[in-house]
Amino acid sequence: MNTMYKIREIQQTNEKAIMAFNQADYQGAVECYNKALQLCNSLPENTAFDKAKFEAIVHSGLSAAFGRQKKHMESFAAANKALAFFEQKNNEELNDIDIGKYLVAQVNQGTAFAALGCLSASLEALHKAKEIFSNSKLDPVLNKQWLESVEGNILAVKTQIEKRRELQE
Repeated sequence: MNTMYKIREIQQTNEKAIMAFNQADYQGAVECYNKALQLCNSLPENTAFDKAKFEAIVHSGLSAAFGRQKKHMESFAAANKALAFFEQKNNEELNDIDIGKYLVAQVNQGTAFAALGCLSASLEALHKAKEIFSNSKLDPVLNKQWLESVEGNILAVKTQIEKRRELQE
C-alpha cells in the first residue's frame, strides 16, 4: 500500500476513534485507537510523518476511553505514554490541539491515580494540569468549563484525603 494512502487510513481510523468516543462507544474507540497505532507502527521509518506525536495524541485519547470504561491501570499506562512525548516539548512547540491532548493525558493520569488510591499523586497530576493550562496560550474564557472540571477533581481528591485522615484518627 502506498505510504500516502496508509497515512490517510491512519488519520481516518483516529477520526473514527474520536467519533466512537463522542458517541460513548468507548470499546469501539479503544479498538480504533489500537488499530491506528498498529497502522502507524507499520509505516516505514523514513516516512515524513511525525509518528511520535501521532502516537502521543492517540495514547491521550486511549487513556480517556479506558478511563470511561473504569480500566484505570490501562488509562494510567496510556496517559503516561502520551505524557512521555508531551513533557519533552515546551508550549511553544505545541499547537492548541496538542496542548489539549497534553491536558487530557495529564488529567487522565490524575484521575487514574485517584481511582487507584494514590491520592497525593493524583493531586500532583491535577495541579500540573492546571499549571500547563495556565502557561499555555489557550483562552481561559473559552476553556472555563475545562478549568472548572479540573478544579472539581482537585476538590474531590482533597475531600478523599480528608476522609482518610479522619478515619485514621
